[in-house]
Amino acid sequence: MPNTASTLSKRMNIVTLTWPIFVEVLLRMALNTTDVFMLSGYSDLAVSAVGVITQISFFLIVISMMVSSGTGILIAQYNGADRPKESANVGVASIQLAIIVGGILSLALLFGARLFISLFGLENQVAQFGYDYLLISGSFTFNVTIGIVLTTILRSHGYSRSPMVINLIAGIINIIGDYIALYQPFGLPVYGVSGVAIATVFSQIIGTMLMCWVIYSKGINLPFKAWRNIPKTIYKKILKIGAMNAGEILSYNMAQMTIVYFVVQMGTSSLAAFTYMQNITRVSFAFSLALGQAAQIQTSYFIGKGWVDDILIRVQKYFLVGLIVSMSVILIIFGFRYEIINLFTQDPEIIPLVAMLIAGSIFIESGRVFNLIFISALKGAGDIKFPVQMGILSMWGIAVLSSYLFGLHWGCGVIGACLAIGMDEWARGIIMLRRWRSKVWTRFSLTS
Repeated sequence: MPNTASTLSKRMNIVTLTWPIFVEVLLRMALNTTDVFMLSGYSDLAVSAVGVITQISFFLIVISMMVSSGTGILIAQYNGADRPKESANVGVASIQLAIIVGGILSLALLFGARLFISLFGLENQVAQFGYDYLLISGSFTFNVTIGIVLTTILRSHGYSRSPMVINLIAGIINIIGDYIALYQPFGLPVYGVSGVAIATVFSQIIGTMLMCWVIYSKGINLPFKAWRNIPKTIYKKILKIGAMNAGEILSYNMAQMTIVYFVVQMGTSSLAAFTYMQNITRVSFAFSLALGQAAQIQTSYFIGKGWVDDILIRVQKYFLVGLIVSMSVILIIFGFRYEIINLFTQDPEIIPLVAMLIAGSIFIESGRVFNLIFISALKGAGDIKFPVQMGILSMWGIAVLSSYLFGLHWGCGVIGACLAIGMDEWARGIIMLRRWRSKVWTRFSLTS
């Protein structure tokens, strides 16, 4: 019988944690693109409707993450501290909270889908497509919430490969379902947007069932019968961490939407160029995003163990690796920028703008790596309040304000907005690096 603590420590290896998350991030990007591509063959109006639904879905996921983000940090820290009872209590408490939060969201969308769609002022056909999709997918939000929490529980126990495989299976089921709904195989009728929504929900349910089976097969202890004995402090810790993280994510996206509003004022070509740049360069930070998530899990575990000096050095090495990979990818994109841009547009006015923005994205992505790695590690250590507050201050005080000043007030246009985003990433990044090196975060362990 292998030593449980020893095998857990092996699963907390950074490579073991990172590569499945990285594959999963790339898979999610590919599946989102595939969904839009398949719907585009059915109706442009349907694509517009699902684009609106994406905004609502993102909000629902953020609310769901109120439970999952606190769950991951607490479980990993308790596992590191060799306190399996508390780790199991966090798992049970988080699933209970997921059922409650997800249930409330599902009921709200079941009875309020038409109201939510009406807020966007869409034309009738687009609004009907949106309602059909939201009514079906939104009613099963509880399943999404539970699935996110189960994924977090598995990763926090070092099983990052299992969610990757399960999401791959669910993705394939989703694509097959979309094909059946839209392309009439075997003489079936076209089920349209409703069929696509059903395919999405069905694949998500299969994914959640597989997550449950893997958790059971891995022997992860979740004592539901003893739920009445779980201390209230566990629930408070989960919600406190989650609320701060959710607030930061919402603030970031509101700030990005405000910047996009400024870009809209700069003209249609600027907006198109900005959108193309974001889609083209997104792949450059996928690895650092995955590495940051893995570093957060490992940091939580090491803090529980008390291995402070070890994780201090490791995270700085991870940053250097992430920087090298991100810079290599963005420089390759820059080198082939015109070939890549021509895949998206042949507009002679937009092409030079996109090329200029890709050059500016080198500045953005080099700064973003700081935040993806160091903020994740700080949160894993339990130092959550400072990066959240500093992040909100910098997003609005530097990114949004400077986008207005450079882009509109001083007439630099869309490249001014690009410069402002990079300034925000670098300012926050340097502050987070100094915070990490100061070791202030050693005072914020959540297991004490």
